[in-house]
Amino acid sequence: MLLEILQEYGFSEKEAKIYLVCLELENSPASRIARHLWENRITVYSTLKEMSKKWYIKEFIKNKVRSYTAVPADKLLQEKEFKLENFKKALPEFLAINNKSGSKAKVYFYEWLEQTKNLFKEIALEADNMWNEPFRTFVWTTDIDPEFQEFLEKEFVPFRMKYNTKTEAIVPSSHSKYTDYHKDSHDTLIIEDPIFEMGNEIVIYGKNKVAILMYKPGELSGLVIESSTLHKWLTSIFRLIWKTFI
Repeated sequence: MLLEILQEYGFSEKEAKIYLVCLELENSPASRIARHLWENRITVYSTLKEMSKKWYIKEFIKNKVRSYTAVPADKLLQEKEFKLENFKKALPEFLAINNKSGSKAKVYFYEWLEQTKNLFKEIALEADNMWNEPFRTFVWTTDIDPEFQEFLEKEFVPFRMKYNTKTEAIVPSSHSKYTDYHKDSHDTLIIEDPIFEMGNEIVIYGKNKVAILMYKPGELSGLVIESSTLHKWLTSIFRLIWKTFI
């Protein structure tokens, strides 16, 4: 759990492991830290130098030996809060730069497992920009990458449930078990017509975003299009289908 929290903070996996060891050992040379981790001393030393630049680790000389200690967790939190406050103050300027592009559509492509995981978290975080509107999704996910399936069940669903935003889902009857899996957070419309068949998911969310998600092993990826026009068009299609069948 602590490793995961540190990685969410910005640590790499190796940095997180070294940080926890430094907390435990307090003032220690790189050789002792490396032995504790069963890692190569040179590699650990190199990582410690980088962590020192980020102020995760403090470096000092003790008895003519270069030693390291972890910056206390409460100090890391204070620094994070300070940086976050500065970012909040500058947010209007960032948005002003972003809005200069006007209504021009933007396209982002995500591939590989880790990128797709991050995309899903980004989608969940859009809950604050939904104006009480639900996430709307066309979905069929029977053939899904097993590692990504594990991520959805163990990480994404608990993460998403922190937000109260509901989801409206339209699914083919071949995947009606989707209703049971998401019954606590999704309103689901099942269409029993063989002409309606999907091998991916389309999510309409945020103020102007549409995500096309591919789940099959070997083609796990996602495409996000930021376009108010596309968002409104697909929303109207979704609502028409929903109204027709409900």
